[in-house]
Amino acid sequence: MRALWVRSSIAAAAAFSLAACAGGAGSSGSGGPNGIRVLVTPGTVWSVPLQAAKDQGYFDQAGVNVSVDEVSGGMGASQLLASNSEEFGVASPSQALAAIQGGQDMVVGCGANTATPTSLVAPKGSSLPSVASGASPEDVLRALKGKSIGIPAAVGTGTANLMAKTLAGAGLKDGDYTLVNIGTGAAAQAAIISKRVDAAMAVTPTVEPMITDGVATELVELSETVPDYQLIGAVWVAKSSWVKSHQEAAAGFCKAIGQAYAYLQDPANADAVDKLVSKAVGSNVSDEAVDAIRANFTVLTAEVPRESMDKTIATLTDIGVLKADPAVTYDQAVQIAK
Repeated sequence: MRALWVRSSIAAAAAFSLAACAGGAGSSGSGGPNGIRVLVTPGTVWSVPLQAAKDQGYFDQAGVNVSVDEVSGGMGASQLLASNSEEFGVASPSQALAAIQGGQDMVVGCGANTATPTSLVAPKGSSLPSVASGASPEDVLRALKGKSIGIPAAVGTGTANLMAKTLAGAGLKDGDYTLVNIGTGAAAQAAIISKRVDAAMAVTPTVEPMITDGVATELVELSETVPDYQLIGAVWVAKSSWVKSHQEAAAGFCKAIGQAYAYLQDPANADAVDKLVSKAVGSNVSDEAVDAIRANFTVLTAEVPRESMDKTIATLTDIGVLKADPAVTYDQAVQIAK
């Protein structure tokens, strides 16, 4: 099974623990003009590249002073940036692009991951067909007629709309199934294990422990069969005004993050990276699940390819997350300092 990687904020994995910090729109983080504050959700994997960049000295080499804190409230990156609580945050493209289209002072300042590997799983013992048992992806989707499907976000969000479009492609219409927001982490695991839903779209690091522990079964990996799931999964965002006035700091952060991604992807560092992952997601997660989570780091990149972003914008527009007019563009959304 290929484990899943999706941006925490789409999937309700963007809850953050806010240590209240205020400042003007052009303010820099603690630590002078190159100070950068980042807030991350406890139990997610976004602290891993940040910790790697710190441990390996990449932030120091780039001349930036990065402070990382946890936040456990319900605020997403757009709200945190607007409240001057952080200089960089990780966001889903749907969240970031909708905010940019709506006129918020926000820009994509660095890449995070190139794709959104996404799978449908079912509780142990489910009679639903799976690709592993010989069913086609279309058969798996059609079998969801009359079923409840857990998703890691609210109905009406990009995640829900994309799932609805995917099911429509298999011939299922609204009313043929029920989408249920089960969140992520322990809440999602409980919903699946207790069979509160018949199937669910689960995301890292929620899904790997369930699969490796045998309490859930993967039905199909959508990202290998459905083109609309081959989209950018997450981006690092910052205020456009801050990036313009702090070019050196913004460039240094993105450079260090890129170096951290390369470190995480190097097989020679597997043991050290596993320790970082275990620290991020909890020591109760099995070694096998930690290995599966680490395997997903191959999708990490500091780049934001124009073709990939254009496709992501087009799909989010098609499913109603973004407005068609005036359209948001790559040049409007992406501002990576060099």
